[in-house]
Amino acid sequence: MKLRLTCLLLLAACFNLEANEQTQQFPCSHVSERPCVALVLGGGGARGGAHIGVLKAIEQQGIKIDVIVGTSIGSFVGGLYASGLSATEIEQLFSQADWNTGYKDDLNRSELPNRRKQHIDNFPIQLDLGFDGKQLKLPRGIIQGQGMKKLLDEMLGIYPIFGSFDDLTIPFRAIAADAQSGEQVILSQGDLSKAIQSSMSIPGLLRPIELNNQLLVDGGIANNLPISVAKELGADIVIAVDIGSATLNKDELNSSLSIIMQLTGFLVTKNVNQQKKLLTSNDIYIKPTLNDVEILDFEKVTSTISQGYQSAVTALTDSTVSKQLANTAEPVKRKSVTLFQQPVNSIKITNNSRLNDDYIADRFGVKPGKKTNLNAIQQGIDRLYGQGTLVRVNTVIEQQEDKLDIDLEVEEKEWGPGYLDFKLSFEDTFETFSEYQIGAAYRYTNLSPYGAQWYTKAIIGTEKELSTELYWPINTSGFYWQVGGSFQREIFSYYINNIILGELTDSHTDFSAGIGWDKYDKLNILFGPMYSEGTLKLPGVFDNQTDKNRLDYRQYGAVFELNYDSFDHASFPRSGNRLDAKIEYLNFDILDKSNFSTNLGIEYNTVYSIGYHSLRGLFRYQSILDTDPTALIGLSSLGGFLNLSGNPLDTISGQHVRFMSVIYTYELVSNNFGAINLPLYLGTSLEAGNAWQTKSDIDYSDLIYSSSVFLGWDSPVGPAYLAYGQSTTGDESFYLFLGIPF
Repeated sequence: MKLRLTCLLLLAACFNLEANEQTQQFPCSHVSERPCVALVLGGGGARGGAHIGVLKAIEQQGIKIDVIVGTSIGSFVGGLYASGLSATEIEQLFSQADWNTGYKDDLNRSELPNRRKQHIDNFPIQLDLGFDGKQLKLPRGIIQGQGMKKLLDEMLGIYPIFGSFDDLTIPFRAIAADAQSGEQVILSQGDLSKAIQSSMSIPGLLRPIELNNQLLVDGGIANNLPISVAKELGADIVIAVDIGSATLNKDELNSSLSIIMQLTGFLVTKNVNQQKKLLTSNDIYIKPTLNDVEILDFEKVTSTISQGYQSAVTALTDSTVSKQLANTAEPVKRKSVTLFQQPVNSIKITNNSRLNDDYIADRFGVKPGKKTNLNAIQQGIDRLYGQGTLVRVNTVIEQQEDKLDIDLEVEEKEWGPGYLDFKLSFEDTFETFSEYQIGAAYRYTNLSPYGAQWYTKAIIGTEKELSTELYWPINTSGFYWQVGGSFQREIFSYYINNIILGELTDSHTDFSAGIGWDKYDKLNILFGPMYSEGTLKLPGVFDNQTDKNRLDYRQYGAVFELNYDSFDHASFPRSGNRLDAKIEYLNFDILDKSNFSTNLGIEYNTVYSIGYHSLRGLFRYQSILDTDPTALIGLSSLGGFLNLSGNPLDTISGQHVRFMSVIYTYELVSNNFGAINLPLYLGTSLEAGNAWQTKSDIDYSDLIYSSSVFLGWDSPVGPAYLAYGQSTTGDESFYLFLGIPF
């Protein structure tokens, strides 16, 4: 009897398990009194705004949607609608979204640590080229997807990890493709945001998403209009929306990207045609006319909504099936979670990097037991990503009653741990000689679990430099130590009464060490000793006046530096402040004489912008605070573009400098290409300053006034300028710069 009862219970349990799996696998099984309707939303990039118009028409007809299947942008719109958002709400999100952020990973400069800012400023050609000491390595995609994840999270809000996407307001499936086999992958559970991002990861452009031991890419290459999936889910009626683009003609195949998109398009067209053969007379096929919008034209994404709406209205009106489905829809309620200043119960870290968990938790900044919100969580994600060695930072938030459980996943760049960056600079004033530099920097990262780095750079050209530096954070204290050495050769034009008499060459070897503090990314403090020795090669004009054309010198002492930097751009800022302060207590040995001096330098920048207009103010103070040393050492100088424009470079020199300027820029052309932004500016400046040899000479009635007008371009290799400057000294100059100015 007991055996028979046990068998019956096991049999019942098996039938119950099978029924649950059937319900989960076939969401149409719960629809019994009418046909089960599936909405299939195809891929097409920026043309996906048309899906919103289709949804509006469906809502207007009152058609009940029982399951949604989407590919690429279709999974994005479909996932939002499946979560319970209305077509109007999705339209608002699309209108407010900054789509360009979805196709670039770089954070705003103001969000980076100061050390990272300075490196990018000095070596702006950031190719993200990896080098491990043996071979060059490239990332898996041009864009790594961090920006796209941020955009998705902003639109979707907070969701738990779903055991099944059937638990959404409307059952949902996202279609991705396995990068190894090319086969379609049906995503039916887990992290909704990651599922959608997997479905949208265009091969070669966006990094594949690793999920369930598979590398997933855009589902369009496998099934761009997944009618077959909807049928397999039990749909009786399929409403299929095809937003695929036509193939490009010969004239339109004008770039490598367009050729890649064309070849991908052949695969997409082939699988779409196969899917269309599955449609029956009970199904509805909608093909909006979108000839003027290409896949990556996201600035036009909302313009396609009306076209999608008109095409859907026509298709639904012509369909006898749609009349049977009209007015079957019921009010829906979104099953999302709101988050406003709620306490954190726990933070689980999945660490796929060489960094320590406590370092990751410290940079994330969100603490268990403390209250947080979505903005604070996103700021923590940005702090981690801005560190520069992580390829992905992902969070999943679970709400347990009134508390939050946060799963934080970090993944290190697999093409490291060393990276090469470059610089190219050129300068010509059309009067004196031209100057140029070509340089490369090598960063070997995460030498310690707390982000230690070895940094080496080599620069050749008119001026040369070879340097190396080791940066070593001390746990999560915010303190660090660093040590470095360099060789530099610098060339200065030697002037007397604005007449160039030749070149002064300064070749020197430097060593430094220090203890610093950089707990906050915008602030850096460093104090330590330095030692330098070098040779000054004098201009030929001194050959008949002295028996030495070379002067050996050395200097040593202590240096204190403070840097605060919240500028959003190094050369064309629109917001932020920057303060650089430096105090040096140094001994100079030259010509058998020794001089101690205390040098103080302060420079403060601030900028304010409205619309396309920006106004930047700068103040600089440099002085020797005690006895003046030998004139050749310790000098500060003015002259050159935006540094008393019109005057030749470094012609105004002394040991006490006062300078201020106001710079206005107007953005003429944005040149916004989504992942790349290369704006063109028109600008002008007003400048005042002078340099005096002794404190007693300082007289503000001696100020020199200058002005300039310029065209500036934020080019891929750094700032570029074409400028004209003139000064009350009677000097004037034209300038041409490319890359970081000298």
